Amino acid sequence: MTDPYKVLGVEKTATLDNIKKSYRKLAKKYHPDLNPGNKEAEKKFKEISHAFDLIGTEEAKAKFDRGETDEHRQHEYEQYRTNRTNNGNHRYSSSYSSDYDPEDLFESLFGNRRGHGRFTSEGMNFAGEDVLYQMDVDFVEAALGGEKVITLPNGKKLQVKIPAGIEEGKKLKFKGMGSPGVGSGVPGDAYIQISIKPLAGFTRVENDIHSEVPISFFEAIHGAEVEVPTIDGSVMLKVPAGVSSGSKLRIKHKGAGPKENRGNQIVTLKIVIPKHVPPELQEAIAELEKKYSYNPRTHA
Repeated sequence: MTDPYKVLGVEKTATLDNIKKSYRKLAKKYHPDLNPGNKEAEKKFKEISHAFDLIGTEEAKAKFDRGETDEHRQHEYEQYRTNRTNNGNHRYSSSYSSDYDPEDLFESLFGNRRGHGRFTSEGMNFAGEDVLYQMDVDFVEAALGGEKVITLPNGKKLQVKIPAGIEEGKKLKFKGMGSPGVGSGVPGDAYIQISIKPLAGFTRVENDIHSEVPISFFEAIHGAEVEVPTIDGSVMLKVPAGVSSGSKLRIKHKGAGPKENRGNQIVTLKIVIPKHVPPELQEAIAELEKKYSYNPRTHA
């Protein structure tokens, strides 16, 4: 008897999930519907199916591992193979005499939310698998939305509409653009997972965009209007007098999201002292300090 573990390409210590996964992969590869006229593929498919019969359930696997035989089950298997009809397209018929129902087997393996695999007079039908692709999106494109045309590995063109405010890791679904089904099974779906490229000077928190703007000691003291970059271009921001480093100001509707529900840009001010302070400035500040000294570590 052929070793079913070798046929399915798994170790004897393999879990039932791994056995099913390997069987599913091999069954799709050698299924007669996908290899019309290929006798070797049909033979291989029979071997794979037989191997799964022997170790595809916890009970059957335990029985095989104990060295017990199940002649009745093997007899039914051979009877099913002998009695199946062939319509010329190498599709399996539902005409067989056995209480062993292969439909149950394929429903448990290939069934998904779009429908179950089924044996019919037309053959075995099961839905195609979903596929997942990753798409890089610019920071601004993710914030404001846009469109891209990408080419899938199968050569199909796909127009992807990027919703404004889409977040990192979100998936866009395209129904019927996945792997084709077998027989009359519906195709799977394609999912495009979004990966947002960083943009220097900007970070996103939900629909708000955060940035940091340096200001001088003098601008912090007497206030000023400073130019601030945004994803829409630069704007002028009024800095009130007496601000501290770390103060946050808001620019409305310069964040991410659709126009009617855009977030804001949150600007954090950073007071920057010149690396080289000339003696004249030091002297002037020293004089001012004598008159207007304060302790920032005390709380009013």
